[in-house]
Amino acid sequence: MLPILLIGAFGFYYLYCGFFGTMPVHKALHMSGIMAKVAPLLGLLGTVTGMVQTFKVITVYGNQNPVLMADGISEALITTQSGLVIAFPLLLLNHRLAEKHGK
Repeated sequence: MLPILLIGAFGFYYLYCGFFGTMPVHKALHMSGIMAKVAPLLGLLGTVTGMVQTFKVITVYGNQNPVLMADGISEALITTQSGLVIAFPLLLLNHRLAEKHGK
């Protein structure tokens, strides 16, 4: 989950620099756009690793104890949510910055 948060932080930093003119707008748009596109992919990667962990638990202990499976499922859900929570505002603000500067 930490990589998703770092991607979000860098994306918002680039947008901030683009809005307030401390960085060329084309660079801010490009970098924040990349960050907005990478965040859901990292969320999807977390989803896959969480489900793999869940299936490993099912293989070893069976599916009779849902408490053991909860860790993998929660990892999958949290990383998916984190990727989407980071990507939506980045995409919207990126679009707003592009409109503001006519790109």
